[in-house]
Amino acid sequence: MRFSLLLRTGCLGVIACTMTGCIAPLVVGGAAITTATVVTDRRSPGSIVSDEVLEKRVSYEIAKSLGEVDSHITVTSYSGRVLLTGEVPNAQIQARVRQVAAGSLDVVAVVDELAVMPVSSMSSRLSDSLLATKVRTALIGNGKVSLNQMKVVSERGIVYLMGIVTKDESQEAVRTVVGVPGVQKVVSCFEVESAAEIAERMKDIRPVGQSEVR
Repeated sequence: MRFSLLLRTGCLGVIACTMTGCIAPLVVGGAAITTATVVTDRRSPGSIVSDEVLEKRVSYEIAKSLGEVDSHITVTSYSGRVLLTGEVPNAQIQARVRQVAAGSLDVVAVVDELAVMPVSSMSSRLSDSLLATKVRTALIGNGKVSLNQMKVVSERGIVYLMGIVTKDESQEAVRTVVGVPGVQKVVSCFEVESAAEIAERMKDIRPVGQSEVR
């Protein structure tokens, strides 16, 4: 089968526990959801798990629909919004992929960033993987934004950012990523909310008495 479909689930790396008596992580499809993740993520624990499941389900449904079509598609989900990136052979296949994603259970919106062009090479994808790591490292080093509140996807040197952020955080994240060597373009797919809206959101997510950790 010539169809190539990849899953990108955001931040890669190790979340170190700095307190004793840490709660064991919940593992969903190979991704560990730790106490630290839940405290700092602006999605509810249920939404975090749903996004992991949604990425795999949409990927499967697209693969089943396309069969032997020579394509490379990455599915990324954040708070029910699905980002489609990669390469497809023509506009008809692009429309079909978009339709399949939009019709999948729990998908609230689809951001179609698929390119109609030959599939990228393995060396190009390796470069994108390394570039995404550099971008995440740069975001971690910026004290004004939190990597745990967003997902990073790289395709052909184009970096896509998803998450729930304020306008200032969005601008700071984009500014930081633009400065990373090798980044050709930055596409912001953020959900932008006010600081008050995010504070209210976090009140509903965090345990009583738990302060937000950045």
